[in-house]
Amino acid sequence: MGIGSSRRTVVPLVVAMLAHAHLATAASLVRPLAGAEVDWSAGTVTASAGAAADMRMPSPAAARPGAERRARAAALDKLRAALRALPLRGKQRLGEKQVEAALGHASTTRIEYQSNGGVVLWVGVRFTDLVASATTTSTSTTTGLVALAVGAMPLELAPLLVAGAKEIVLGHARYHQGPPPAGAISVRRDDKGRLLLPSGSETTLDQLAGGPVVIYLQRVLP
Repeated sequence: MGIGSSRRTVVPLVVAMLAHAHLATAASLVRPLAGAEVDWSAGTVTASAGAAADMRMPSPAAARPGAERRARAAALDKLRAALRALPLRGKQRLGEKQVEAALGHASTTRIEYQSNGGVVLWVGVRFTDLVASATTTSTSTTTGLVALAVGAMPLELAPLLVAGAKEIVLGHARYHQGPPPAGAISVRRDDKGRLLLPSGSETTLDQLAGGPVVIYLQRVLP
């Protein structure tokens, strides 16, 4: 085998290994919560449920709409429990009105129809659907996602961000593990669980208020 042939073999192998590493990292940010699943990388909360067909119906086709309604109701109950448990920041959680408002954004993301009329389906909400529920105001003027880099922190929907004497609440955060991209803002977490921007970043803080960010972290804290 010549050198050129060897290179053609090695390059696809390296690409495959990098792709596998990316998938493994993304999978590590998918966490179960109260019978549902939170994908902290994609920024979604999803719940699934199934419902058997009503055998009193004359046919599977006639039984399917009722099964779908029951499956959706059961999935929404799971989603409600997950949203109640979703870490907002520290020990804070969404209030009941905020949870119900977020459920109004829930959509069916996948559905499987059984041959006997039964149904299995998935419903979910995106972190962007929770912004209005998690924060009282949104004054962000940021045009696109800002990347922050921190060594370690727990997974939280809306962390507090601090610069100098100013403090704001982020709209929502998604997470990635691994090296941050060029231009990411390095922050550190203080003993109150807040993310501290570098000195002189008050203007950046104002731009981020109520907005979304992507946080690159090396280790997830419990």
